[in-house]
Amino acid sequence: MLAAALALMGFVPIRLSLWTTVLVQYAGSFIRIAAPAGLGSLAINTRYVTCQGASAGLAISAVGLSQAVGLLTHVPLLLISAYLTGANRFTDFSPSPTLVAVVLVLAAGVAAVLLVPRLRGLVVERVRPYFQGVVPQLLDLLQRPRRLAMGVGGTLMLTSGFVLSLYFSVLAFGGQADLAAVAVVFLAGNAVGSAAPTPGGLGAVEAALVTGLSAVAGLPVAVGLPAVLLFRVLTFWFPVLPGWGAFHLLQRWKAI
Repeated sequence: MLAAALALMGFVPIRLSLWTTVLVQYAGSFIRIAAPAGLGSLAINTRYVTCQGASAGLAISAVGLSQAVGLLTHVPLLLISAYLTGANRFTDFSPSPTLVAVVLVLAAGVAAVLLVPRLRGLVVERVRPYFQGVVPQLLDLLQRPRRLAMGVGGTLMLTSGFVLSLYFSVLAFGGQADLAAVAVVFLAGNAVGSAAPTPGGLGAVEAALVTGLSAVAGLPVAVGLPAVLLFRVLTFWFPVLPGWGAFHLLQRWKAI
């Protein structure tokens, strides 16, 4: 939650209270049990920034910039982790099967969006409101290295925290897996969960992580399944109750 708060504060050009922003991230974990993955946090962060004095356009573009930077860091981390996973398993320098599969899937997705007019129009229509003001915000951010470092650093800390949580969940059930392989599984599973229409990616994330731990990390289902369930309890379900409290407290403060 602290990492998510730092990431948001880095991309928003107005002063935000650290601990209030942390509470907003907890409130977002409560909201996401009723909203598709990503949308709940996006909505509550935008509402919070607006209530702190930013215009609606500035709030949407700043939160959109944080989402865009998250995507820009997500893809390279996935490719690097996939390469490291292959490098640990093979003695030559040829691309690993995981890396090849990831590149092919990403290429197919980009090609589908670019070549199919209806799909391209649908994607543009959905993302335009969130990324309309991203370029001006990004240019402003590049002139403020401290804010940029806080935003990118918070994003990387957040991803690292999730990866380590999944990794230690595997270790808790006696599994032995390479950290890079677990990173590949989480990053790919997170992408699947973001695309799923269910609240918080429920069902889709669990299935993707269990399958990934088996296919990429080589773990048996008897280890992968309880590890994934523990990971989801710790990162998805446990924050719900304090998130409920934070949500009502922030409403009382008129912060959201």
